[in-house]
Amino acid sequence: MKPRTDLVVVSGSGCTRLAMELSRHLAATFKPLVTREFPDGELYVRVPQEVRGERVALAICSGRRPNDALIEAVLAVKTLTRVGAREVILIMPYFPYARQDQEFSPGEAVSLSIVAELLEALGISALVTVDMHLHRVKSIGEVFRIKAINVSGMGELARYVSKNYGEGFTVVAPDEEARQWAEIFSKEIGADYLVLEKERKGDEDVRIRGEVSKVKKAVIVDDIISTGTTIAAAALTLREYGVEEIIAACTHGLFVAGAEAKIVSAGVKDIVATDSVANQFARVSVAVPIANALIDMSP
Repeated sequence: MKPRTDLVVVSGSGCTRLAMELSRHLAATFKPLVTREFPDGELYVRVPQEVRGERVALAICSGRRPNDALIEAVLAVKTLTRVGAREVILIMPYFPYARQDQEFSPGEAVSLSIVAELLEALGISALVTVDMHLHRVKSIGEVFRIKAINVSGMGELARYVSKNYGEGFTVVAPDEEARQWAEIFSKEIGADYLVLEKERKGDEDVRIRGEVSKVKKAVIVDDIISTGTTIAAAALTLREYGVEEIIAACTHGLFVAGAEAKIVSAGVKDIVATDSVANQFARVSVAVPIANALIDMSP
């Protein structure tokens, strides 16, 4: 197969499946990092030697290990450069520390801008991420000074739901922040969407309100499912109005703190996620939108 780019795809820990799928779409060479953990928790990283003079797409998957992922990215990028890689493009499908994008209380770390500055300082030429958790920031271009592309997994999710569960769904955003994902999802399958109102009193105390009396089938969409509290609250609201078939879909499936049980107990029939984070509900891959972004970057 003729290569579609001149990139070598290098995979970090926890990212092998996605990176291999990405290299297949690009018809590119695939090389894994060698990583392990020392007894005290420090990370060991060894990069492949066959990258001298090459353009490298380094895939680092974060998910439930954001701290390790950041250190792995730092060690890998600097070492790839030292051994002679001509260029390093960093792929972080789930971008860590994006929640805190401004100072809400005096003295808080604005983690999004700090992590962005850290990654830029490594000398990467570009960054590709997926459905970045941007709310008060309008675009990824406001975060990075280097070339940065934020692709979406919502189209892949929408096509999967439509193919496997049929038509007639109303797309539901559990809060105003999820409106952007509902718009993309609904446009892909030609469905209506609505936005519920969320009142958050704490990480595990969420109240959802909304007029959904005309909804028969619903797919609740969001960029991240972490504890599952928001999705479960939205599902319970839908059930109160008699909605019998409910699907939950997200790009980044973290599923911590018993999220799966919480969501299913709220009446959700199935959960669909992408492989941006390794998880048990990863039914679709974000390799294609990432691959297209990398092809567009090709010189």
